[in-house]
Amino acid sequence: MSFRPAPFRHTLLALTIAFAGHAGLAHAEPYQLPAGPLAATLNQIASQAGVTLSIDPTLTEGKRSAPVSGDYEAIEALNQALRGTGLQLQGGSGGAYSLAPAAEAAMALPDVTVSGKQFSEGDETAGYRSDNVKNIGALGYMRLQDAPYSVSVIPQALLQNIQAKSLDDVFKLAPATQFTSPTNAGYASAVSMRGFSDAGNLSIANDGLRFSNRYDGGNFIEEMERIEVLTGLSGFLYGPASPGGLVNYVLKRPTATRYNSVTLGNAGGDNYYLHGDFGGPIDAEGTFAYRLNVLTQDGETAIDLQKRRRQMISLALDWNVNEDLLIQFDASHKKSETRGLTSYWYFSDQALRPDAKDLDNDKLYSQRWAFSDNEHDRLGSNFKWRLNDIFNLRGALAYSQYTSEYTYTGPTVDNAGEYTQPLYAFAPVETEETSAYLFLDAAFATGSVLHQATLGYQGNIARVRDYEDHIPFPGPQYNDVVGTPSPFYENPQTGKPGYSIGNGDQRLSSRTQSDNLLIGDVITLNEQWSTILGLTRSRIRTYSNDFVWAEAFGYPETASRYNASETSPNVSLIYKPLPWLTTYASYIEGLQSGGIAPSTALNAGQALAPLVSEQYEVGVKAELGETLLTLALFNIDKPNAYTNGASYYVQDGRQENNGLELSITGKVLPELTLVGGITLLDPKVKKTANVANEGNKPTDVASQLAKLYSEYDLVAVPGLALTGGVYYTGKQYSDEANQHSLPSFTTFDAGARYRMPLNDDNTLTLRTNVSNLTNKEYWLSSHYLGAPRTLTFSAQLEF
Repeated sequence: MSFRPAPFRHTLLALTIAFAGHAGLAHAEPYQLPAGPLAATLNQIASQAGVTLSIDPTLTEGKRSAPVSGDYEAIEALNQALRGTGLQLQGGSGGAYSLAPAAEAAMALPDVTVSGKQFSEGDETAGYRSDNVKNIGALGYMRLQDAPYSVSVIPQALLQNIQAKSLDDVFKLAPATQFTSPTNAGYASAVSMRGFSDAGNLSIANDGLRFSNRYDGGNFIEEMERIEVLTGLSGFLYGPASPGGLVNYVLKRPTATRYNSVTLGNAGGDNYYLHGDFGGPIDAEGTFAYRLNVLTQDGETAIDLQKRRRQMISLALDWNVNEDLLIQFDASHKKSETRGLTSYWYFSDQALRPDAKDLDNDKLYSQRWAFSDNEHDRLGSNFKWRLNDIFNLRGALAYSQYTSEYTYTGPTVDNAGEYTQPLYAFAPVETEETSAYLFLDAAFATGSVLHQATLGYQGNIARVRDYEDHIPFPGPQYNDVVGTPSPFYENPQTGKPGYSIGNGDQRLSSRTQSDNLLIGDVITLNEQWSTILGLTRSRIRTYSNDFVWAEAFGYPETASRYNASETSPNVSLIYKPLPWLTTYASYIEGLQSGGIAPSTALNAGQALAPLVSEQYEVGVKAELGETLLTLALFNIDKPNAYTNGASYYVQDGRQENNGLELSITGKVLPELTLVGGITLLDPKVKKTANVANEGNKPTDVASQLAKLYSEYDLVAVPGLALTGGVYYTGKQYSDEANQHSLPSFTTFDAGARYRMPLNDDNTLTLRTNVSNLTNKEYWLSSHYLGAPRTLTFSAQLEF
């Protein structure tokens, strides 16, 4: 692309909008900007694209921009806005740009070539820094710096380079998440966020579609382009959700050019995997394109006698109907099997808990036949349709069906120095989910004020079906499979007891429907001030039947029903005193399901009433050089639900959490990349029925987290990078009375990566990492030991 110089006034108002890395001059981004004041529109495009632009206000005064709608590279988007204005871009030194009159004599002047630094968002050359969030729920695509929410983006390049095989690896790295339960325990990874660690505190979305928390077991890292972690309330953005936070999985989409990748690796122990990732256009015109991911994994893990097997096939298709309409499809089948589940420890008295060093972190304290099997099928579609220069319509619909079945023998300590292994066996549980959204977006101006308004609906229905003979009771359920207590230094294995379950009638045990109607507006007042105003009307309807427990224990079954609605506001104010600095303040409310009592509670299966939480947050986001720094201060107030000392799952009082989150992402030196942060929490249980617990901290919540992952590129050896990490988790309480605690712990990782081009089209990347380098023995949370030292390695061929 070329531009011709023209006379330019020397008295300028320099508006420098310079983002780290000059992101994406040759990288297409979506724009939906109406005709509006020319200077404001140009500034918004330059801000989104990361372009340094100088504007003479006498040139733009009284002029209006042309509408900009579609996917454009930075310079193309600016030229779209300049149509009909009599102005043109002029390239200057250092990659900066300015405006000049489009003189008639310009055709006879020599060309000036405009070139920009190529920037691949989120890859290692950018320090894993992402400028954009693919989906902020109802608001859709948004620049990360302009979003008045605390969001961390873990891009595909980082997922590959840390060799992530589950959310365990992501939660370990993300600065605001406290990892509390491993995937190999038989469930999806569990986490504490912003001080909330109760069951179901993490909400799930796929490409902006909300799903129930059960759904998370069907998400495989290998099919994801990136993972976006939003901490705090998200009700306005995603509909009814928990206050701890939300993880949005962004599926890999088809590539514009042919892409092939095959990775052979080891996930620890003798657990090997083979992953293929293939994409490209289907036809010569690029109307149709595909992305296919396949995975097989099997073998014993770093824990003795534990085996993990996974299989996946995931397909994504794009149909570029025309320049205004894009339709996307995706389908997947996934299966995971674990044998020898990571041990879930239960202590009748927390005083009986041994030091972690008195146990073996690479041994099973449960049976090798204890298992968890999950099978998951998903079919979905979404579309984006530009109706005209003002209106755009986007929608999505997905259906999933999955089955989970597990049996474990959780080590239980009732006496000092010894444990038993009672049996917990459960028949298969089948879940169906349907999730959808439909949004109408409008981009327009009122005077000098720009609006990006959204009106729409999002909803989810989850149905759970159980067998009447869900558990083998009376006997052998809850009986010790070994027969006699075992000392901590022994790991006895025995045969699986005989029992038969899952042969009776299958019935609906729960149904939850959440609906969310919303209206919102992103209002740009000028270059410095903007605001987001929104209102949602949320409704949760739940049905729960405890027949599986009534059948087993011989009492009449009961059904619980709730139908609750809430109108909730979202108010955010954003101020940018400097182009590279954003400050914000926000208030948000959210409705969430009250949850269903877990199987370990005496009121198992009972549904609690929906809850309303509220959050205040102020924050700062700064791009310094090639580094993004973020700071968030928050206050969250939420009704408190937990399993009490009498083993009943109850809603009792409230929990108020105050905290600070600080994060860093990017290159602090040309050779040094840092990803990490610090979280400080002051969580307190308030207004509880048990006066003795007033003001106490919730269980399994650390008040301090500090994490730092680093990479150093060795200039002397091109392609070689040294990697490492240090991860600190502060003290946690293991009982509601706060009389017993788990000590803080720090673990270290070390590794290396070597990328070598084989020829112009083929690249081989070798990766290795040792996690828990010193083999630190520690309690991860009140129920799980930390993982042992684990070596992982892989070889990836891209061709």
